[in-house]
Amino acid sequence: MHDELAELREAYALESAEMLAEVESALLTLESAPAIGDDFNRFFRAIHTIKGSSGIVGADQVESFCHALEHLLVRIREDGIPLSSDLVSLFLQCHDHIKTLVVFFEKGSTELPSRHSQLTALIANWQPLPPPDASSDAELPESDPSVTAEETVSGQSGAAQKVVRIDAQKLDQLINLVVELVTATSELESHIKRLSDSASLESASSVSLLVKKIQERAMVFRMVPVGDLFRRFQRLVHDLSAASGKKIQLATAGLETELDKVLAERLREPLVHLIRNAIDHGIELPSERQALGKPSTGLISMNAFQETGCIVIEVQDDGRGISRERVLRRAVERGLIRPFETADRDPLALIFEPGFSTMEEATMLSGRGVGMDVVKRTIEELRGKIEVRSTEGQGTTFQLRLPLSLALIDGFMVAVGSEYYILPMEQVDETIDLPPESSEELLQRGYLNIRGEALPCLDLRSITTPDTIPPLSRFAVVIRQEGRRVGLAVDQLVGEVKAVIKPLGRLYRDARIISGATILGDGAIALILDLPELLRLYGENCIASP
Repeated sequence: MHDELAELREAYALESAEMLAEVESALLTLESAPAIGDDFNRFFRAIHTIKGSSGIVGADQVESFCHALEHLLVRIREDGIPLSSDLVSLFLQCHDHIKTLVVFFEKGSTELPSRHSQLTALIANWQPLPPPDASSDAELPESDPSVTAEETVSGQSGAAQKVVRIDAQKLDQLINLVVELVTATSELESHIKRLSDSASLESASSVSLLVKKIQERAMVFRMVPVGDLFRRFQRLVHDLSAASGKKIQLATAGLETELDKVLAERLREPLVHLIRNAIDHGIELPSERQALGKPSTGLISMNAFQETGCIVIEVQDDGRGISRERVLRRAVERGLIRPFETADRDPLALIFEPGFSTMEEATMLSGRGVGMDVVKRTIEELRGKIEVRSTEGQGTTFQLRLPLSLALIDGFMVAVGSEYYILPMEQVDETIDLPPESSEELLQRGYLNIRGEALPCLDLRSITTPDTIPPLSRFAVVIRQEGRRVGLAVDQLVGEVKAVIKPLGRLYRDARIISGATILGDGAIALILDLPELLRLYGENCIASP
């Protein structure tokens, strides 16, 4: 709780610094051209924003001072009080005073600046100044002599001094340049190795190490806490629960877990679909829940955590769950599968098929058979995968497993003929030597006998059709896909790599089993395999039980 309060105060100080800069800019313009117009309204809006933020975080002194200043601004606008140079000068002093109050609040000090009472009384009782030869009690306070001009210019809150706000597009450009630098450095190091110059190689290795450190730091810039994404759904659940007549609570966990900013933006739509489906299909009406012995308020939980180089996001509800029998029956009715295929298909996997829905009629929330298809397609485009677990009467859990970054991949590189391919490292279980007799067995049966296990196996040569003769001894890379082990036969094992992902050009937009490419140190290109799509298109025979 203490950390959350500190973060809240820091965010408040940053926002106040931005608003005070807006105040100062508007006042300096008003000083040269005093008029009730856009600049006056800018000044008014900024003061109002600071007041509102101050009330949220409990900065009572800032809130009350801004409230008093607002009263004067309303009088100026409604009563036609002229914006004299003396009045603008007073506002500039109020600007400096608010800045000091914010700094005091951020430090946790209850002390008030020396001019607080004087300024508060003056803005509360301000009257237009009479001509110079007349007397008046409304006099501008003298500036605090302890505050020099240099301190006014440089005085910032601690949060403002620690944080620099950068345009997201500029940050993305910097990260793209760093990625290019990684590729160029790797290529340079490869050339120097071929020259066998030990002194140059040592220097290149030092540069490469520094570049990798820069790359790691730069990638952190684009990481954001998943809490920023989860908080957006509180209002969605509130509104949809009211519209559906259901009582629903949203619980979140793992808010400090970080993920790529681009990934967070792409995940918003899939998560919206999952929540809408949980509310419409999963959570029961209060009367139905009470009849089942459940609390009348349904629960949707969102959790995030990191695991083996991935980020895992879970969306869970405690609703009615998914009826596997109903899913199979509906899939047959919709023509998605044939009746004799029901025994071989996982019912839960069918909910992601295009056009599938168990709803008889579409509602405002779901039922048109496009939501879950969009979810799975988006997750796979992000090089992730989605799994679903459900127990009838108890609820459903969707688990999204995604890479930490969209720019880099921890991969395992293999070769088929003269071509290089990269597999996601988190899906690689083991590698196996294939003697000539095993290669023959693979060609005949489509599976291998590995330590007594009938391992379905797919030969990448049959897909990539290289123009070279296969070696006598080959290898199999065992991958894990949707809980099942599958072997991929390759010509050569190259080893682990950290690859910088390059998108494919329009020429390769139909290459469905390829999700991207990377440039190797020697300038060669390695293609990144889309394993889910590869097995979907070519693995039906090899994954079936022998």
